[in-house]
Amino acid sequence: MRKKLAVLLPVLAGICWGIVGLFIRHLDGTGLDNPSIVFTRTAVGSILLFLFIMVTDRGKLRIKLRDLPVVMAISMVGSVLLMQFYNTAALRLSLSLAAVLLSMSPVVVLIASAIIFKEKITLRKVLCMAGAIAGCAMLCGIFDGGGFQWDTLGLLAGIASTICNGVYILLTRVSADKGYSTLTICLYSSLFATIVLAPFTDWQTLGSYMASDVWGSSLFLVMQSVFTSLLPSVAYILGMKYVETSRAAILEGGSEPLTAMATGIIVYSEIPTAAGLAGMVITIIALTLLSCDSDSIRKDKL
Repeated sequence: MRKKLAVLLPVLAGICWGIVGLFIRHLDGTGLDNPSIVFTRTAVGSILLFLFIMVTDRGKLRIKLRDLPVVMAISMVGSVLLMQFYNTAALRLSLSLAAVLLSMSPVVVLIASAIIFKEKITLRKVLCMAGAIAGCAMLCGIFDGGGFQWDTLGLLAGIASTICNGVYILLTRVSADKGYSTLTICLYSSLFATIVLAPFTDWQTLGSYMASDVWGSSLFLVMQSVFTSLLPSVAYILGMKYVETSRAAILEGGSEPLTAMATGIIVYSEIPTAAGLAGMVITIIALTLLSCDSDSIRKDKL
């Protein structure tokens, strides 16, 4: 029974990551810029992760000094650059397109793994990559007769977030090989990102936002970190104990863009075209088959 329920954990993680755009757009509406938005997430997330690890397993606080450069690289790519690019995409594109572009990271991992780890690229993988790219193009509107229908900067930011997420996955593989848990990497990468982003944070606007409604603003920032960082990370890690790597990636990878699309439709009236909807389905199917073909493709997010 426990194993059957565990299948829902990667789905829960995908749903949580799929609503990230809600928090981004709300905070953007208060006047906070990108560095400030990311800072609020990493700062509060660091505190919550630290408290969670203190209660559950203090041993996960240990990290060797010689491994800090890897953690710093993970932080810069996965916490700072990835979030900056994804925030821009979520603000300039539909939430569904931003999420689908981010979900394309297995393609980046596949190509990089072939170069770095000499993993074999099969015909099936090539076809899956082509299908995923074609699906994204359909979602962008390139086949609707009017060319690309989205903001160019938003599209570039979405593609950059895909590359960053792919590099982030490869770096977390390196850290996993060193014996560190995902929570340990999440904690220290969040702390480092918080330190890096602090000088670029608009403290005046952030202070005004907090002063406008101390309890309400504080609760919102805590909810942001719980639902977009702590809860999905814990759910995904627990799910991996009972669900195969490829299956977990499929469940999470499918639920995230679908949740983002539902959020965009319900909250922001972002109705996809028939071609766009078909493109999302094609992309998800292609990425699902790609994940089935390789257990090395896994999504580990902050």
